Amino acid sequence: MTRSRFTRFVEAIKAFLLSKRSREALVFTFFVIISAIFWLMMTLNDFYDLEVDFPIEIENVEDGTVIISELPEAIHVTLHDKGTELFGYYFRRHNPTVKVDFAARDKGGAYGHVNISHAEIQRLLTPLIDPSSRVVGIRPDTLEYFFTRGGMKRVKVAYRGGVQVRPELFIDRVYCDPDSVTVWGEAQFLDSLTVVPTVVMNFNDVNDDISRKIALMPMRGVKFDPAEVTLVIDVDKYVEKKVEVPIIGTNFPGGMTLRTFPAKATVSFNVGIKDYDLYTSDNFVITATYEELMDSPDSLLQLKLRSVPEGITQVKIMPEFVEYLIEQTEDE
Repeated sequence: MTRSRFTRFVEAIKAFLLSKRSREALVFTFFVIISAIFWLMMTLNDFYDLEVDFPIEIENVEDGTVIISELPEAIHVTLHDKGTELFGYYFRRHNPTVKVDFAARDKGGAYGHVNISHAEIQRLLTPLIDPSSRVVGIRPDTLEYFFTRGGMKRVKVAYRGGVQVRPELFIDRVYCDPDSVTVWGEAQFLDSLTVVPTVVMNFNDVNDDISRKIALMPMRGVKFDPAEVTLVIDVDKYVEKKVEVPIIGTNFPGGMTLRTFPAKATVSFNVGIKDYDLYTSDNFVITATYEELMDSPDSLLQLKLRSVPEGITQVKIMPEFVEYLIEQTEDE
């Protein structure tokens, strides 16, 4: 914009502000603002209800004492007062904190349970609210907490729920990490507690490994550390593997040995892809004892596995029967 055009623009604004229309608009705006102020003052002079949150905390807790069940973060208080008074609560950045004195309610002992009644909550709130404000509602209307001094135990965690995988897969393992948690509570209860269950969580149509945070089942008067664990579900897919295993004769007298045809058998089995390389012929043993052969009227030897590792399924031996000879060897 050139200087001359800017000058003409300023002159046009100046002329408008000095015109009769401009004065009328300014007068109208002034009265609108005054009316709005009067309306607001009249409105705020009426009585209203407003819910105000007051933070709450326990103070004067001695060393070595563990609060098992914490109080809520805040008390929700419904106040009845004029709008002018409630206006301050509404725009207040932080409301004062309700202080619960632990020492004043401590009756000693290794384990304790404290109830704070509705009337006592009102007494704690009285110095924190304006004298003109009337309390018409409190949520929660009562409070409680448990505490212990040294009552703790390490307990195993157990997953509660079900896992369904797709037909071509199988569940390799299900476990919680960590597998145990620290539990605080009453000594008699801790003595009988053998496992901490998780909340119920089911999984359907699983097609991959799962790692999910899961909470522990809440127990009244008990605290867990940590309060949740990681549930790990490992799934895998079966594949077939074959290994050659030698057939070994045992308990044969000196100068005798077993010879089979063939000398080795093929062992086939299903194993998960993740563990495919873990299993070799060394994991299997096929033997025939001298006593078994002497008691058998058959000229064929039926092969049997003497050792089968865990983690495999559908184990088969091929061939199932073999021909054999008991040979006389040279004496030493």
